[in-house]
Amino acid sequence: MLAVAIFWMTLALIFYTWAVFSGRREGLRAKHLAIFGIGLFCDWLGTHQMNLYAQAFGKAPELHNLTGLVSLLGMAFHFLLALAATLAGRAEAVNHLFHRVSLTIYSCWLVAFCSGAFSGMMRLHR
Repeated sequence: MLAVAIFWMTLALIFYTWAVFSGRREGLRAKHLAIFGIGLFCDWLGTHQMNLYAQAFGKAPELHNLTGLVSLLGMAFHFLLALAATLAGRAEAVNHLFHRVSLTIYSCWLVAFCSGAFSGMMRLHR
């Protein structure tokens, strides 16, 4: 169960990183939206698996729970913002704001990712 969660979270990291930095370099495009959506889906699957693991083997640290929830919601908001901009044909108009928000939410997500990895390693060490 834990290995499956780690797999999905690692895929989320790969796809989020690809979407955020490729989109920043090239400008917001439909392909970035698709890559971002895949990352969001992987994040949701990984979070779901982590929740199942936590229910079975003990609760995760509160900081990780808080940052994880906030970052998952932030990424979902980020995806919806990108989707709305793309569908409205205003992707170019929101590129600057989008990428500023993008790095902030991505950084928050990385804190959650790293805190989960760290707390998991500390739990295994005990």
